[in-house]
Amino acid sequence: MSLPTTPRLWPYEPLNSPLPLPQQPVIFSEDELFWIEAEAIEAESMSVDELRNTVSDWKSASGDSIDSILSTLGAPSMQERRLILLIGELANPSRLYDIGAGPMPIINVRIDDVCRTWNDTLDARMVQPGVHHITLARTQGWWESTHLGFATLPQIRQLIEYLGDGSRIKWKPAKLAEGSLHVLHDTTMEAPTIDDIQWDGTVELVERERPAFDGPELPFEEVFTPIHTLAGCYNHRGRFARCIHYLQRSFHDNIYRRGSARVWSDVISVVKK
Repeated sequence: MSLPTTPRLWPYEPLNSPLPLPQQPVIFSEDELFWIEAEAIEAESMSVDELRNTVSDWKSASGDSIDSILSTLGAPSMQERRLILLIGELANPSRLYDIGAGPMPIINVRIDDVCRTWNDTLDARMVQPGVHHITLARTQGWWESTHLGFATLPQIRQLIEYLGDGSRIKWKPAKLAEGSLHVLHDTTMEAPTIDDIQWDGTVELVERERPAFDGPELPFEEVFTPIHTLAGCYNHRGRFARCIHYLQRSFHDNIYRRGSARVWSDVISVVKK
């Protein structure tokens, strides 16, 4: 399938998030999607400034760099942007169009020891009975792919407020005090299966060898991450309903029961201000 050229040609509705989502870097804009060729990065780790400088030179098929495309769009450069983890529908071009987020470069990344899991709320603005948003929870030994956005502070505020339907208390742009984050070059990497997870009735952990990292580690504590601070995440009989294992519809139809939630601070720790 050829890559869509506009958000409205993106074939997957946000209701189907978190899969399938962009498998290569892209610059989102409301009028056009600019697909970027990822370059392998040999460094073991990078600062935020080093990442911005490196990624700003990545190019589209036409040879235009990310910074030059942003300039053409009249959008702030990479140096004026912060990092935000885009989990689930926030990396869906169709949803970003609905939000009116404005131009934003997005790259593929890998998270370890934290997982994407469903939130115990329903957002009925777009469809009935509603969409479940995605949050994060710890799981020792876990790994999976997700997306990292380069956004301005107003864009970050807009994305977080969208998740809360205008509320500034339901969701917050936290900075995680656990887990690790790496640039991901090979986006075919597969996450652990349900059978790879061991559970002693209290704690879940992955007892399978981790795949090697193929990109530099990034300072997770400097990345904004959307965290639901009221209902936490869904409590699936003491376990997590990970998005990799249960997509939106199967989760809602086969697992979800209203009112079963974990407190957010019990499942993830954040950097204290």
